Amino acid sequence: MFAWLFAAGCSVGAPPGFSGGDRWTLPLVGPLEDGILVTPVSVHGHGPYLFAIDPDANVSAIDKDLAQEAGLRIGNGPHVIDETDTGQTRLYAEMLDLRVAGLAIDRRDVLVFPVGFYDTEIRHLRGVLGHDVIADSLVFGFDRDQGIATLSTVEAFKAPPDAIAIRYQTVSSQGAGAPPVIQPGYDHNHGLGLVSEPGGGPTPADLTPIPRRLASAQIGGATFVMHLDLGAATSQLTDAKWQRAGLSSGDAQLRLVDEAVTARQVTRAAMAPEVMVSGARASQVTFAPYIEKRFGLAEIDGALGLDFFRPYAVYASWDSKTVFLKPRGDAAATIAARIGRWGAAIPTCPHPGCVTASPGADGATLEVVRDAEAAGRALEVFVAATPAGGASAPPLVVELPASATKVTGALPPAYAGAAFAVLDVAPFSRGCPGDSGCVLQVGAAGAAAAAPGPPGAGRPAVPGEPASRNVPFDKLRRVSGESTVPPSDDVKRAAGKPIAVAIVKLCLDADGKVVSIKIVKTSGVAAYDDQLRAAITATWTFAPVEVDGKPAPVCTTVTFAQH
Repeated sequence: MFAWLFAAGCSVGAPPGFSGGDRWTLPLVGPLEDGILVTPVSVHGHGPYLFAIDPDANVSAIDKDLAQEAGLRIGNGPHVIDETDTGQTRLYAEMLDLRVAGLAIDRRDVLVFPVGFYDTEIRHLRGVLGHDVIADSLVFGFDRDQGIATLSTVEAFKAPPDAIAIRYQTVSSQGAGAPPVIQPGYDHNHGLGLVSEPGGGPTPADLTPIPRRLASAQIGGATFVMHLDLGAATSQLTDAKWQRAGLSSGDAQLRLVDEAVTARQVTRAAMAPEVMVSGARASQVTFAPYIEKRFGLAEIDGALGLDFFRPYAVYASWDSKTVFLKPRGDAAATIAARIGRWGAAIPTCPHPGCVTASPGADGATLEVVRDAEAAGRALEVFVAATPAGGASAPPLVVELPASATKVTGALPPAYAGAAFAVLDVAPFSRGCPGDSGCVLQVGAAGAAAAAPGPPGAGRPAVPGEPASRNVPFDKLRRVSGESTVPPSDDVKRAAGKPIAVAIVKLCLDADGKVVSIKIVKTSGVAAYDDQLRAAITATWTFAPVEVDGKPAPVCTTVTFAQH
């Protein structure tokens, strides 16, 4: 048995286990998409893997395969209370070495979640950085124009002189029916007792949610008490308050997850023309129903997600209970600094980010070509589009595989005569159907957060083509093919070493036929990767998956581990 010590740090200074310094910079992946915050993280010498950032998560989290790949011990831990005020049994792992850019953390006990649970925007996320890293003793910030998130000690932080200050109160969870406790501050530097290997031993007390940060917001001319949520893309409001806020419900297809690793499907949402908090304003903010039940009798009307904070660089000082908002500038003016966040991962090239983007000769396609200096690197390219005649069109994201020198994608009519500009490049690409790359469309105004519309709205989609919905593998019903693909004798001889865990993304057509396969994480043995592709292509078929009562194309990820 081993003890779980959840480090939050003291009131000032870096939390226990942090490397030296008073300020750390974390590069963000896809910052201009205005979705959840994502950063690359290495675990126990493995990676980098993509992690979401969620200050509301009690503890950091990793998926089960990552825990196994890194050789981490997994055991029982406390129940986690989800947003319906229900205790959920979860596993935990002891993570001994976590690195984010220049920040090294020597030990954290982390929650373990199923592979693919936090995947979003066709992006495979392997973990979450929670409140044990984004700790109370630090100031957490993010600047999408610079493409970075920051952590700094209270002493090292200086608020921008032109920032809007939103002051908030905190309310802690006391269980359903209990009176709320408004706190002047919050410190969760407490032990949670012992855990044991799965199947026996004592289970520590329930892990209750992080206190909510409450501020007054004006929506549709009415005032509401809203939690400031820097870990969720979409805002939420209690059903009973929609009419007072002037919100009109529309069809939507959203999957919302909470920090307790529970998910709910949302089929309706609304768009608020404007939301205001302490002088800060945001337009076209999407709201889903708010169902939080963990805070008893506390008056919490909803939560403002990252879509509200879209127009600003954000700095959250937990110590002073203030969120500072600095208006964003021209993204084109900061491209050099933004791409520079990757250091040597993006080499010096003739063009910014080592790519060019231009319309095809027929004007109906977009061509993205890499510079020779960046050969052999997988790249994700964010492209702004300016159509002719002063019209507007959503930005595009181009996935350029390491093997491709150019990607050409068809464009819908809205992009006719458009001029294109590369605004960001990252060395982390999403998967695409096939291996030749693809062009994806970001939601309106660059917001990757889901918005009211048909199923799949808000997720990047291939322009002019229907989007494939991502579904967990265990929700599919395979009708042919073996569930395991053991390496053949020839593969074992060729390997000459242990075969690592492989993660495969496959997409199905509406009939359940496999139409594309991509190795998201290689097994380290090319022959086994080839065997997986061949076996899945030749033998696997699935029952059709219905979306809104009709068979629809879907994508999923499946993990192959050799024990």
